[in-house]
Formats: sequence, structure tokens, C-alpha cells
Amino acid sequence: MATLTTIPANRSFLSNNKFDFVLKRIPNFTFLVQSVNLPGLSLLSTSINTPFSAVSIPGNQITFSSLTLSFIVDEDMESWLELYNWIVQLGNPKGYNKVGTLTGRPGSVTSTTSDATLFIKSNANNSNLRFDFVDVYPTELGEMNFTTTDNQEFVTSTVTFNYGYYEATNI
Repeated sequence: MATLTTIPANRSFLSNNKFDFVLKRIPNFTFLVQSVNLPGLSLLSTSINTPFSAVSIPGNQITFSSLTLSFIVDEDMESWLELYNWIVQLGNPKGYNKVGTLTGRPGSVTSTTSDATLFIKSNANNSNLRFDFVDVYPTELGEMNFTTTDNQEFVTSTVTFNYGYYEATNI
């Protein structure tokens, strides 16, 4: 059995707390984000039958997992309300017009979608990788729990986004 003779050029490990998430539609949201997942993706495959066996070949359709974040809620609940209003305007529970006033350019507060960027930082806190999410829109806004029985803690919530696709870029 052979041993590896190649040593990686960068032997530093990726830290889970070195990131920034920027949502163009809600720029102040960046400061409140506590955690974010880098969504997975899967490539569908196709099976071709032959006289001897079925052969799997790569397909041409990628499925992206949802983007989920947790964030601290500010005392005026501005970040939570901005996400709430976005979802309500998309779903419009009071009428048939499902777009309503959301007719602006992407990224503006009157658009149905926004772009978002996840910056992954090195151990020196420099941006190292960039993940650009295209046509992001919220699909789920998590609950907030209020209690008088525990120690005082900051209220957090979660939000789940769907998007068209994302691209990875070395910086």
C-alpha cells in the first residue's frame, strides 16, 4: 500500500464562524445573521437499459437544497417584519393578486426576489470564497419563542429561502 506523498498547500482548517451573509433586499440583515447553511446540490441521473443491465449516466438537471439562516431579532423586530412582509406580499392571504406591489427590479424592496451572497472567510478573517445566490425568495419564516421562566436570552428566528441557483467563486 502506497502512502501519500503530496501535502496540501493550505493546512488550515475552515472555521464555522468566519462568514458574512448579505441579502441585497435587506442589507441590515447581515449584522443579525447567526448561522447559515451552504446548501447541498444533487445531479439527477438517467438510467439507460441495455440488453445486459441498466446503466446510469449523468443527467442534466441540478436540484439545489434550501438556504436556511438563523438570526437574532432586533427589539423593533425590523428584520423579522421585513421578511414577514415579503412573504405576505408573495402569498397575499387576502386576495388573488399574488404579486401585489412586488413589481420592482430584483433586489429592490418592491421585487419578488433578491440576490444574496455568502462570503466564507479565512482564519485571518479575509474573504476567501464567495457564493452568489440568484433570485432568492423566502419560503418559511420561523417562530419566535417568548418566555418568563428561563434566563434572559435574545430572541432568534429562522428563515428558509429558495433560489434559482448559486455560483461559487474564489476571491
